[in-house]
Amino acid sequence: MTTGNNSEKDGLLDFVRRFTDHDTFTVEEELGHGYVRLKVTEAERRQALQDIRCVEDVVKELVRNARDAGATGVYVTFQKERGRWRNITVLDNGRGIPQGLHRKIFEARVTSKVRDVVEDRFGVHGRGMALFSIKQVADDIQLVRSEESRGTIIHTRIDTTKLPEKKDQSTFPRLESDDEGKIAIAGGPHNVPRVLTELALSSDGLNIFLGSNAEILSTLYHDSVELRKTWAAGEDDVSRPVWFELGGIKEGRMLHGFCANQLGLCVSERNAFRILELEINPLMSINELVREGSIALPARRADLHRQPRDNWSDHLARRLNQDDISRISDSLQLVFEDIGGKYYLQAEAPVIKRRKNRIIISLGLHEKEDG
Repeated sequence: MTTGNNSEKDGLLDFVRRFTDHDTFTVEEELGHGYVRLKVTEAERRQALQDIRCVEDVVKELVRNARDAGATGVYVTFQKERGRWRNITVLDNGRGIPQGLHRKIFEARVTSKVRDVVEDRFGVHGRGMALFSIKQVADDIQLVRSEESRGTIIHTRIDTTKLPEKKDQSTFPRLESDDEGKIAIAGGPHNVPRVLTELALSSDGLNIFLGSNAEILSTLYHDSVELRKTWAAGEDDVSRPVWFELGGIKEGRMLHGFCANQLGLCVSERNAFRILELEINPLMSINELVREGSIALPARRADLHRQPRDNWSDHLARRLNQDDISRISDSLQLVFEDIGGKYYLQAEAPVIKRRKNRIIISLGLHEKEDG
């Protein structure tokens, strides 16, 4: 009995060793002389680590996916958290992903490019490996939202101590124009602005935006307002991307909630109010920056900020410029100095806010000190 029990134990131990041995899950066949044939899953995993070597590669693959899905607008949010975590959200107005495939898109070899592949200056695209590859190296990647014919939103979070990025993420590449007037990249850091500039220059009909969560939300909001005006005018071919409803929101708390729940963007309630009050301007596309910017000097991300336009809003309070607001503030301080003394009061500097068709003036009061 003892011999039989030992034999059973040895067999069980061999079984456990075999299925806890790393080679069991990675090696399909031992070929001898130190050579093996890897299992397909392990080969795919190793290829994924080769494909994605830096944060710039992640952005490149996500935007290429959006482009190949027929998007005409791609919005990239790009924010650093605690100096370590890079949060990236890519929103597009492309064909979208069918509901039944939402859970499969991060698997290897899943692609919509059935008949052929896409080859651009970055290489071959269409193997169905981009999202799978990002999943292998990112701390988190998720499909926030996708609807057929309305576009897709994908968010990823990356630990830059494990997957590095270029230190300078603000400077755009230096550009040159050839004899035929064609613009090309002539130098500069190999950062995300450069990757997106390369894609903008090489992708006809694709407008690419880059900014913080709040800047991109402001840009989407203004885009939605214009789309909704066209739609309300009876145009039949108006696209209705996943952010189409934004333009109908007129209250900061609702905008904050929609942004978090429907778009996967973390924007403070205060910034949501600022967007509605036109205090955070929408961005121009990188394509527009390249067309309008200086060829000789590299642009910076701050150059993407648009100047306010009259047709963005009919808010009457916006007609007052900052110099006139300052004059109101100075005059109010002088008037209160005369009046406040009778009541032993002194005032702080006025805080003046513009709210649609109102000006709100806040004046903090204190007991006047004896002097």
